[in-house]
Amino acid sequence: MSIKMIAVDMDGTFLNNEAKYNVERFRYIYSLLKERNIQFVIASGNPCRQLQGFFEEWKDELIFIAENGGYIVDKNEEIYEAYIDMSDAQVIIDALKKMPEVLSWVCTKDQSYTLDTISDDYYEMFLPYFPGVKKVQDFSLVNHKLVKFALYLPLKNVEKVIHYLKEVTSSQICVVDSGHYCVDLIPNHVNKGEAIKKLMKKYNLKKNEIMAFGDAYNDEAMLKVVQYGYAMENASDDFKNMFDYIAPSHNKEGVLEVIENYLLTGKFLNLK
Repeated sequence: MSIKMIAVDMDGTFLNNEAKYNVERFRYIYSLLKERNIQFVIASGNPCRQLQGFFEEWKDELIFIAENGGYIVDKNEEIYEAYIDMSDAQVIIDALKKMPEVLSWVCTKDQSYTLDTISDDYYEMFLPYFPGVKKVQDFSLVNHKLVKFALYLPLKNVEKVIHYLKEVTSSQICVVDSGHYCVDLIPNHVNKGEAIKKLMKKYNLKKNEIMAFGDAYNDEAMLKVVQYGYAMENASDDFKNMFDYIAPSHNKEGVLEVIENYLLTGKFLNLK
């Protein structure tokens, strides 16, 4: 059975430590993917607008799973949107007010917001992830449907924050470690794995026709729903131990290496 779809996480997976990828090599590989009618999917916790900025040359041809599966765009067609209930959103907003050390953003399907109390340094640091972000005095003032809360934890106390948020939020909210001291809060039925299932149904694909790559726990569901789920070499040992396939590090162009090897030899490169 041949591969018909490839899905990749971005930070820590497709992108290197400088948040870049080898554009020329991707251009060559993508030309081969198009020849074989293999669809390329970007699956990230980041906003769609930010993801499309990495693929200006091809964005009209690609599938974007944004906001950890809360918003899916297939070749410029919106095919799925999920929103946080406003009562649940207010509980999260109130909880964040008790954690002033936590940096936070809220995202609609096409706009992101942060608090006007954020320092200039942190605002600039995260601007590449939240392009066009607007500052507000209180998240309650955002009168649009919310798809995600995104948090950065300068104190690196991920487990403690996740435990607290799970205690105070309802069962309708999923609190997920998205890696790099970041935590996302999304609707409970939303994850990258469910997003892949929607694409499998739309395109009548089987799990052994899909390859996926990730490095953090918000990628777990996606890697488990396909047969060829690759954990990156740079991921934690606990994460890598869950999967049968390991790709070279994101700093060694691991995703492109595995894909190119498959396209040229038909074999699945595996470091495990």
